[in-house]
Amino acid sequence: MAADGAGPGSPLTRNPPAITDIRAAANPRAARPATPETRRLYAGDWLAFAAWCEQHHVPALPAACGAVASYLADRSATHGYGALARAATAINRWHRRAGHPVPGADPAVQAVLRRARAAARTPVMQAAGRTPVSRRAAPPNGEDLARMAARCPGDLAGLRDRALLLLAARGLDPLALLLLHREHVRLTDTGAELSLPTAVDGDAAAPARNVSLRRAVAVVMCPVRALDAWLLASDTRFGPVFRKVNRWGSVEHAGLQASSLRPIWQKRAKSSAPMLRPPRRGAAAPSAQSR
Repeated sequence: MAADGAGPGSPLTRNPPAITDIRAAANPRAARPATPETRRLYAGDWLAFAAWCEQHHVPALPAACGAVASYLADRSATHGYGALARAATAINRWHRRAGHPVPGADPAVQAVLRRARAAARTPVMQAAGRTPVSRRAAPPNGEDLARMAARCPGDLAGLRDRALLLLAARGLDPLALLLLHREHVRLTDTGAELSLPTAVDGDAAAPARNVSLRRAVAVVMCPVRALDAWLLASDTRFGPVFRKVNRWGSVEHAGLQASSLRPIWQKRAKSSAPMLRPPRRGAAAPSAQSR
């Protein structure tokens, strides 16, 4: 339930106050009342955010920056950049009116909006006869990925990369794995169930691919155990599964981008760390079961 009575059933959300233009705080001459339609849209955006916070058991007011970023990332599957930017503005305005710092200036929130804006620009560039530069890298084969995973150290970045590499070694698309959210992962005593996007270009209408993985007998090379270990160590409870680890060894909320794959492969391929357990040469990597 949202904190400070900000849940969907609270007086704050049942009867949202009139919102004035946020620019007035920085420029008094810009203090113009928002139109009724604008107030209606912002009120709807706030109610949607408050409902999401209640569903995920996080406070809506004040909201954590990571929660706002995760909310916008979830909505990016069905909403364009304009709707996401308006939702961020509505959330900022509600915080400002309540005397709280605005979460929209956080780097994680800005990163989500930048990705949405870049995705919105791609069709425009194609219509103008310009092709966006692809930064996707062809993945190594399953055996190479398993060998890279075996050389990952036990720090946070190593745990993350080992889980990513072992899942990719099982035949899962690395780009789809980068779009995987914690809400779409279910761990059990016998394995894991993942709901992976089938379109990595933002097609919200594309159906998800449900993948079942069983825990392997070989503990070190088990992708399910590696994923479980990373989620536990990173304390990832919602939002992107595979996140950035900064230079100080802290896990950020922002998820990895497609441009991160090649550096990870190159780094783990050149690693001098001893292999945890050498995989057998010539052994075909088992494929994930889809349903």
